[in-house]
Amino acid sequence: MQKTTRKSPGGHRLSMNLHRRLPFHREEYERRYDAVLQNMEGAGVDALLVRSPENITYLTGYETPGYYGYHCLVLARGQQPVLVGRRLEIETNAPEFSWLTRLAPAQDHHVPVEVTSRTIEKMGLSRHRLGVEKNGWFFTVQEYEALNGLLPHARIVDASDTVEAARLVKSDVEVAMIRKAVSIADKACLAGIEATRAGRSEDEIAGDLHREWCAQGAEYTGLPNFIASGRRSGACHATWHGRRLNKNDHCIFEIAAAKSRYCGAVFRTATVGRVKPKLRRLYHATESALNAVVDAIRPGAVSEKVDKAGRDVIAKAGFGPWHRHRIGYSIGVNYPPDWGEGQIFSIRKGEKRVLEENMTFHLVPGCLIFDEMGLVTSASVRVTATGCEVLNTLPIKLYEND
Repeated sequence: MQKTTRKSPGGHRLSMNLHRRLPFHREEYERRYDAVLQNMEGAGVDALLVRSPENITYLTGYETPGYYGYHCLVLARGQQPVLVGRRLEIETNAPEFSWLTRLAPAQDHHVPVEVTSRTIEKMGLSRHRLGVEKNGWFFTVQEYEALNGLLPHARIVDASDTVEAARLVKSDVEVAMIRKAVSIADKACLAGIEATRAGRSEDEIAGDLHREWCAQGAEYTGLPNFIASGRRSGACHATWHGRRLNKNDHCIFEIAAAKSRYCGAVFRTATVGRVKPKLRRLYHATESALNAVVDAIRPGAVSEKVDKAGRDVIAKAGFGPWHRHRIGYSIGVNYPPDWGEGQIFSIRKGEKRVLEENMTFHLVPGCLIFDEMGLVTSASVRVTATGCEVLNTLPIKLYEND
């Protein structure tokens, strides 16, 4: 491990512990750090209390599934960032995964928010304007009230999306990491497709799929893989549940993989025996909708218009009442409870923002018909300078097994 200090391209002096385990080079982390500090300036905050695990990883490389324990990155212009967190976690995982040089450990008998307030006082920020992530899943009302009580002279304001705004457009090295994840998801999905035969159970198929998933280097994702057959495929987010496939049946696979917390995903359908005519019609509707969405994606395209391009195809095919969801969602850094970045940006009705080059999405046109069938045909994609690039290499088709 090598500790170095230098000015970032944005002019901010930053010390980093550099080591070979970091997934990205120093320049990438400096780029992110500068972008977030610039966003903080635009939001008018002197310091940002980062509680979202995805945002902490994005800025520092730090990883742990133990974020059920308290973690808070205190980011301030002109100072080294400080990670406040459970001692058991941060004293081992910070040097393993991150470039951080300053930690503020909280013992299990401590009140973590009190450790955060003392850290803010030591940084000379207790009378400053502090931004918090009010929309964060792990920033509670109780914590917000405690901060206001512990720091009575600070002005605590909502700075939600300060980090997320930097995350939306990916760098080339981020896109490369997503490609790796997509490739793993494709290979695992194919293993599940090849294991789909009449008489086999969803559990057995899932076992074959996950064996390949692990062998290809998949890391845990923010959601489980979704594997369901027959009538069970009409239930949203159904996982394998022991059902055995019949002679003329189908099985759906929504598979994701992660590399260094970056996610890629794919959704395909495999059949055994004779394909039900309604299932075939539904597949063609979803495939056509996917193609329409891919064709509509380009820099400057309005999100809701891209959504409409796919939605109209499904409605014309007669399946409109069963298409109940957004057509796509942003993908990138992920932790449970989600593998997507849909809380940042979704391609959906009512979303007026426009797409930009190097945004990345998982497109998911499909329909769920409860207690009968469900099917989605998906693609992980990148917005290019002139259109859309599909990152998956697994062919888009209905996989028909004997």
